Amino acid sequence: MQHIFQLEASLMKNILNTTALAATLVLGGYGVAFAQGSGTAPHATGMGQQGSGMTQPGAQTQGSAGATQATRMNEEQIRTLLGARGYSDFENMERDGDTFRIASAERYGKEVEDLRVDARTGRVQDEARLTEDQARKLLESRGYSEISDVSRDDDTITAKAKQNDREVRLRIDAETGVVTQQMASN
Repeated sequence: MQHIFQLEASLMKNILNTTALAATLVLGGYGVAFAQGSGTAPHATGMGQQGSGMTQPGAQTQGSAGATQATRMNEEQIRTLLGARGYSDFENMERDGDTFRIASAERYGKEVEDLRVDARTGRVQDEARLTEDQARKLLESRGYSEISDVSRDDDTITAKAKQNDREVRLRIDAETGVVTQQMASN
């Protein structure tokens, strides 16, 4: 019976870790706060509940002296998080204290060298803004077709595309990669 409870606890921990990672990806900075169990995530339907008290990637834990310290993500979690942000083809990933160093990777088709990632938050240090070509590949990876009129205005990239045979206008945040859409006027 004890083995079943241990298996159940392990399964629950994996579900919570996945939920925390998804919250971080979807909610950005708010997701990090939510994943750390610091309270509620504003404007997130169904996500505004208190943390469960179980340790999650990036969560705060109490040390023996009572000091709060952040736990670090492992290599697999960092790869998953970066993959969701468009990174692939990692070469020479190594942990260096609270930072993962990656010699090179690709982000939406563009090579990136000397990538440094915070092992507690998964945040890429000194991350370059997306280029118009990278934004085009990002949209393709999300199922958009017939992408046209791609242009930049500071930190916003705009484009037209089709999704499910419907023309849409898109705005891409060049810093975060967040895509918002509205119906295109013909």
